[in-house]
Amino acid sequence: MSTTALIAVGGYSRSGTGRGPGLTLLKFTLENPRTAPVAEQLAVVDLADPSFVLWSPDGSLLYALLEGDPTRVVAVRVSAEGHRAEVIGELAVDGSGGCHLSFGTDRSTLVIAQYGSGGVVTVRLDADGVPLEQIDLDDHRDHSDGEDPHPHQVVPLPGTEVLAVPDLGLDRVLLYRQGAAGMIDLSGEIPLPRGSGPRHLAADHESEHLHIACELSGVVATASRDQPASQLTRGAAGRGPGQGSRAGHGWSVRSTTPASGQEGPNALSHIELAAEESLLVVANRGPDTLSLLSLAMMRPQLVAELEVGAHPRHFTQWGDLILVAAQNGDRIDVLRRVGERLEVAGEPIAAPSAACLAVRP
Repeated sequence: MSTTALIAVGGYSRSGTGRGPGLTLLKFTLENPRTAPVAEQLAVVDLADPSFVLWSPDGSLLYALLEGDPTRVVAVRVSAEGHRAEVIGELAVDGSGGCHLSFGTDRSTLVIAQYGSGGVVTVRLDADGVPLEQIDLDDHRDHSDGEDPHPHQVVPLPGTEVLAVPDLGLDRVLLYRQGAAGMIDLSGEIPLPRGSGPRHLAADHESEHLHIACELSGVVATASRDQPASQLTRGAAGRGPGQGSRAGHGWSVRSTTPASGQEGPNALSHIELAAEESLLVVANRGPDTLSLLSLAMMRPQLVAELEVGAHPRHFTQWGDLILVAAQNGDRIDVLRRVGERLEVAGEPIAAPSAACLAVRP
């Protein structure tokens, strides 16, 4: 683990609850593995409601997704030391309420989930990594049986050619294959029980298991793979709802586990694997906690839970530290994972309306 890290913080700045500056770059320094990190603000970029941020593989560019109408994706060039950040490109796409973006399996593209308008957009990047043009739009209403779609995340599944998109409104994870021209085609789906509200997911390194954070039901649903990764995108492309797309195409849900031991509603937000994929880290809004779930048994088991700031929308991991964006608490909580325990690793860091965090590669 490096002793320093550059953390990008995206936060709401224009919406009714927006209190932040948009995009902030923080330098974290860890003088000792057991001490609290020191945070220093390096740069601020005034952006309108960046709901998600994503670094380029070499860390020279930062992509910010602006949750507005229309959705916009912005490219920011960040200097090596992190003191300078400059917007070098911006592209508006069809739709609104963008909430997540990822590189496609074609690394010259970005794929965007739009919670508001219910679609998934693919954007082509130019040779410098700047958003160039929209090349595709998949409207989840085309896959709906009358439900109101809300795609919430795009995840390339390791070891496959698949992009997984949890849709909170459809109670399904839609599976896509990206073609040579960069466009995406629906190749299958994973149905969940009605009222689950799948929001984010975490896949192991071979995509044997998908752990899905269900915002509406407050559980982690674990789907296991039924067939080899090489077969996940074969034979399913082009099937409509009445032609087998409900079958799961490679995965089926094996278990559901409450993500919190607290009573009352729990609107799960983000989920990640940790400790060489032996643990799940889950953020709980309602109880406002972060949980650890052990994967040592046949199904996830809750082993630790710690209170954090109000409305933990997102988190990121830096070694054994977990940095939590508490949106309504206007702060970043700093926790440490010690085996199957969680402990407070330092005082919270002020971050108004923090919505997302990303560690520079």
